[in-house]
Formats: sequence, C-alpha cells, structure tokens
Amino acid sequence: MKMKIFHGSKKIIEKPQFGVGKIHNDYGRGFYCTESLEIAKEWACDYLEDGFANAYELDCEELKILNLNDKKYNILHWLSILIQNRTFSSNSEMEIMSKKFLMEKYNIDISEYDLIMGIEQMILISDLQKTF
Repeated sequence: MKMKIFHGSKKIIEKPQFGVGKIHNDYGRGFYCTESLEIAKEWACDYLEDGFANAYELDCEELKILNLNDKKYNILHWLSILIQNRTFSSNSEMEIMSKKFLMEKYNIDISEYDLIMGIEQMILISDLQKTF
C-alpha cells in the first residue's frame, strides 16, 4: 500500500531526514507528516513566515504501523505517549498520581513500530529511506 504524505517546513526537504528536529514533540523524535495538505501548509507557516508543504509517497507494505485512531485505542493511550515525550513539571501529588496511572494502564511501547498514526498527524520513527 502506498500513501501520499505531506510535511510542513520552512524549507524544501527532498527526502525525509531522521534524527533531526525537536525531541520533545508528541511522539518524540521522528519525521512528522500528515495525509492532509492543508495541515502541512499550517505547519509550514509558523511565525508569519512562508514555508513549504513537501509531498512524498510512502510505501507502507513492510512497515509496522501503530494506528492510534483504531477503535481499541482512546485519547488516554495518546496521552500516555505524549507525557513520555513532552517536558513539563509535575509538582502536585495529583499530577504525579495521574501520570503514574496513565503509564500503568495505557502505556504503549512504541519502540517496535516504524510509523505511528495519530489524530491528523503521523510520525515515522525509524530510518525508512527505502520506503520513499
């Protein structure tokens, strides 16, 4: 199966580059993309500057995909991944207990996946140069 994906950026990116970019995004370090051209355009135009919606064709045939939009997952699964990757301070006992609860009940080991599909975005989390 082939999928058309887009990546919004301040520059043209001929091929996805792995291991660059911010590490504290929703799913950690990876190449963030979307199936929506409009969302990629929004991502590209940060801080009132022009940008580019780079387009790629991704061969998903041999990829291990975690689809958080599947009915067996809910928003709490997404939150458990998010709290592992975003930086924030948990000062109150309630915040600490809530984080512990999410991690114990809803944590997903994402290390075995090549691609994570979430709400309006996806991320390639392994070096998949052969798939483009």
